[in-house]
Amino acid sequence: SVSAPHLGGIMVMPKGKILYDATTECFRLYTSTTLYAFRVDERGDLEHLYWGESVPPQDDLRQMAFTNVQLCFDPGPMNQFDDHVLEELAGYNDEDRLLQEWDLARKMTVSSSYVDLADMGAAKHGETTEWQPGAGEAETEELEARRRENAAWRLLKMQELKKMEEDPLIDETKLQQFDDVVFNEAVDPSEPFVKEVIDEMVLSKPTPVRPQEFGEGFVPTVDVAIVPGPEGVGSITPTPSPYISSMPDPSSLEMNQWHLPVVGRNTKRLEYSDVGTGDYRRASFEVAYKDGGTICPLSYKGHKVVKGKPTIKPSDAGATPQLRGGKPGESETLFVEMEDKLTGLQFSLIYTVYRDVAAIARRVMVTNPGPQPARGNTPATTPSPVRIDRLMSCTTDFHASTAPHLITLTGSWANERHVNVQKLSQGRFVSESLRGTSSHQHNPFMALTTSHEDMMETNGDVWAFSLVYSGNFIMEAEVSESGRIRVNAGVNPSTFKWHLPPGESFECPECVLVYSGNGLEQMSHAFHELYQRYLIPEVWYKTVPPVLINTWESMYFDVSHAKVLDLARAAAGCGVEMIVLDDGWFGGRNDATSSLGDWHENTKKFPEGLPGLVRDVNALGLKFGIWVEPEMVNVNSELYKKNPNWTLNQQGRRFRCEGRFQLVLDFTLPAVRHHICGKLRELLSASNIEYMKWDMNRHLTEVYGNAIAPEKQGEVFHRYMLGVYEVLSFVNKEFPHVRVSGGGGRFDAGMLYFSPQIWTSDNTDVFSRLAIQSGTSLAYPISCIGAHITAVPNHQTHRLATLKARFLVALFGTFGLELDVKQLSASELSDLSAYIAKFKELAPVVMYGRFYRLWTPPKLAHQQAYSWMSVAKDPDSPIVAVVVVLLSRLEIGCYLPVLRLRGLVAEQQYLVEEIFPNTTARDLSSGQMIHGGPPQYQIGVPYVAMSGASLMRVGIPIRLSYDGEAAPSSSRAAACPTSPSERPQRARCNTLRFNTERFITERFTTQWFITRGFKGFRASRALRACRGPSERSQRARCTARGVMTRWVKGARLRELRELPGVVG
Repeated sequence: SVSAPHLGGIMVMPKGKILYDATTECFRLYTSTTLYAFRVDERGDLEHLYWGESVPPQDDLRQMAFTNVQLCFDPGPMNQFDDHVLEELAGYNDEDRLLQEWDLARKMTVSSSYVDLADMGAAKHGETTEWQPGAGEAETEELEARRRENAAWRLLKMQELKKMEEDPLIDETKLQQFDDVVFNEAVDPSEPFVKEVIDEMVLSKPTPVRPQEFGEGFVPTVDVAIVPGPEGVGSITPTPSPYISSMPDPSSLEMNQWHLPVVGRNTKRLEYSDVGTGDYRRASFEVAYKDGGTICPLSYKGHKVVKGKPTIKPSDAGATPQLRGGKPGESETLFVEMEDKLTGLQFSLIYTVYRDVAAIARRVMVTNPGPQPARGNTPATTPSPVRIDRLMSCTTDFHASTAPHLITLTGSWANERHVNVQKLSQGRFVSESLRGTSSHQHNPFMALTTSHEDMMETNGDVWAFSLVYSGNFIMEAEVSESGRIRVNAGVNPSTFKWHLPPGESFECPECVLVYSGNGLEQMSHAFHELYQRYLIPEVWYKTVPPVLINTWESMYFDVSHAKVLDLARAAAGCGVEMIVLDDGWFGGRNDATSSLGDWHENTKKFPEGLPGLVRDVNALGLKFGIWVEPEMVNVNSELYKKNPNWTLNQQGRRFRCEGRFQLVLDFTLPAVRHHICGKLRELLSASNIEYMKWDMNRHLTEVYGNAIAPEKQGEVFHRYMLGVYEVLSFVNKEFPHVRVSGGGGRFDAGMLYFSPQIWTSDNTDVFSRLAIQSGTSLAYPISCIGAHITAVPNHQTHRLATLKARFLVALFGTFGLELDVKQLSASELSDLSAYIAKFKELAPVVMYGRFYRLWTPPKLAHQQAYSWMSVAKDPDSPIVAVVVVLLSRLEIGCYLPVLRLRGLVAEQQYLVEEIFPNTTARDLSSGQMIHGGPPQYQIGVPYVAMSGASLMRVGIPIRLSYDGEAAPSSSRAAACPTSPSERPQRARCNTLRFNTERFITERFTTQWFITRGFKGFRASRALRACRGPSERSQRARCTARGVMTRWVKGARLRELRELPGVVG
């Protein structure tokens, strides 16, 4: 039995623990806040019981099996049979001998069943790494005993039937009924109906059976219960069937005496499902044996629990990415061994739970056992190769109507990962990629939710799945006729067939499972925490990437030593920390038609080579990064001319697709991987390169491995992806100081294992990026979302946006520049410098805090405004929270709702500062929007002190007037001071309480001077409050320039002369 500790009368739930109850054969997997439970059922299947918020370990969850209802025409449970038992017992004509065999078999059945449970109870959950036999090895003896019991019973009744046939008084109808019962293999002889038929047909009245007539240790399992007699002698008392009467009182009947419904596989909620044995839903796996057979029913064999997280066992082609286990005590892993008893094919279902994150990692390993020597009466075996046609990383079955809405991330190139919500109904929904990558079009993420679309951010149950894989994937949700839902996630079987020789194993990619009881928000927090701590390379954990400028949109292919250095000088003056040399630097590359694969610098563009350029860039105080696309080759390249057979294409065919003038290198070839690793080693060793952008701009076609056997061509897609992973792993190990950035439509958890950031989309337009980055944030942390400030009009959409709006969208990402800063005005350069400095201040909170989507329009047609917020996890952080509101579209005369923050401490006082306030207002006399005026604070003042309760419940007013307008703010934890020495801070805390005795003097800045058209504005709202001794000098400078003001308490500003150089 299992128990949970109590602390002060409050039950403390286990965290990061895997518990096994030998009595009920139930597994409980506890994460930080959730429980995932399943059991070994009577047939050896793994029946899913529960996945949700944690409940006490003492609660017996087998009650969830009572939701199973057998439907008409559904096959019943699989019955194991063996002809040799009947043949052996048929030789016994003596009725007494058959009776002895029946009694002995019943004794063995009960003894093995109950003794095994006691033995298993000795192995405490989580305290051993040894295999627990359970219903595995001992089950063979129990099944043999059950077969003998059944066969002996049937032979006895057959003898009775023979006697009945000789009696002319027996009714033919009853005789036929008796015959149907006896010869039906699926009939349980202990069923009430069966007993009734048999009893009616027995010629003589049956003699009451005394307990001692049963074998020693016999415990009736269906209709009778042993109770103490008056002299301690056991007597048999009828027990009502649970299907007729109410459930037995737990105080008088233990759970292990509950009689669960006997149903087929199509009815049950299973942990892993095969094909062809009665489950008509999409199977978890499919295999094909040498003889063409595909039937592979699995039965529970045993399990083990280990501390930490064992690594994925690589195949001959390599291994897929995987989550780390963390420090000791942070995770535990369960291995559940399943087996096809006939062929010996073994499946290990692997579950890892985390102590500090509400997440479970699942994967499956298939092992084809090698030759087994003869043992005793067991002959030697020589297994045959097996072909795996389908292998899901996880299968999860849900109750009917549990999750009516399905969430996926869909889109296209330059329009990726939009949130797609749809209501589920009977049938199957599939999100998949067949492009060789996870793709721009779909993402290996899926979630089910019970909430309505406009409330799912913070309400309802959410069950989410994220596949740690970058190749062809499938995520499917199927609603059966009963309303139950099955989710499968794994490698796409359409392009996958893996041959498994005897003695070898294959392990599929991991799938991460996250449950949230509070909508998508809590789900995202779990994914972000998990991937930052246990997936992204540890060396980059909690590091802020350098502010980079990329040469692409400022130069495209026209790069050179002088141009790159000029851009670097201009960028260094703004606070940029790195320059990344994008496409056009290698071979004879002047456009997209040539030189991919020739990874050496173009000496005409870079006469001193890359080492010379890197040296000069480093001298400016900047780091240097490089762009590569190692998987691709142009036909017009030196590499292709030397090795035309290194591409994916079936030799002998005279046609192929050359997308973007490119072909795809065959990364299943060791020679190709060795060549690419060598080129990358030369490149990264020759210079002080600290950043590498790994791009991939073409999907796979004509996928054929010319060096792979014809029967193994179904392995090419997966082997290709494993080859890419091998090269990326080489870069990480050889050059751990090089920050790798993924891209090219591979925004998935698999790439995060190698790269702490990924280029989110080639579309950098502010309005497009709002939806793209918001959707991406569902599963992926802000620290990995590649985002840059680019030029306007935008190069992809030709739309305009303010520099501030572009800054704020890039702020909630890795932040970088992709424009020619030499083309900016002095005012824009000044603003850009301020934005970069502010990013460096806010980045730790934005990237590694808890992220909140305060406003996210549910549908594109209804877009109005987005609002994002990050709250620091570190209580000592000087910046507690960062909030951004960006207006996407709003019609004139419409108001935005009050913005209520989340994630704050209700009792804490916060000092909220609006940063970079808007300077645009509408001229009420003309209706014209006029820019460059006084600051338009959302709350009328630059600072306000409010409690967390008010910020979260009352909220902040938002007043935005035009598309692309934005309102950013940051918050610090502060209590309003009362001592005289802290009056300046007190003034900031009470800016809404204007002093009626003395008018607050305003400080002028040239950016906020107003023209005569603004003569109606009050000085107190037109200018910033002046603080400290600088007031006098500031006023002196204003007066020296000829500014004449009349400071009158409560009066309007009568006159303000324009200053030279100030633009209206």
